[in-house]
Amino acid sequence: MFDTGICTICDKTETSVAGLMPTERLVPKVEKVYFGTRMISYNRMYEARGADSQIDKLIRVPEGVSVEPDDYIIIGSDQFRVDAVADVIVRRSTRARELSLIRLEDYLDVVGE
Repeated sequence: MFDTGICTICDKTETSVAGLMPTERLVPKVEKVYFGTRMISYNRMYEARGADSQIDKLIRVPEGVSVEPDDYIIIGSDQFRVDAVADVIVRRSTRARELSLIRLEDYLDVVGE
């Protein structure tokens, strides 16, 4: 169920030195989160297009993981913004969180890298 890979959940913060232009960077919030990739259904793609949005990836993470819409996810070298979070029940009793992700066109620097 969570066997696709490992991701990092980040917050976006503004880091700047006094007198210089502010820069936005990602700060890791939860590291080494196991996830499973899900197939994006036709209905979900259709609804996203109707809302003038595009879902690039759909993943599931364990229930206890702290993630909110507008957090950021790093998978390998790719960066995504969390568009929506849904709590789901898998196989009767196992709970998970399903994240709809939008790929970033311009990557942000990550604090600590």
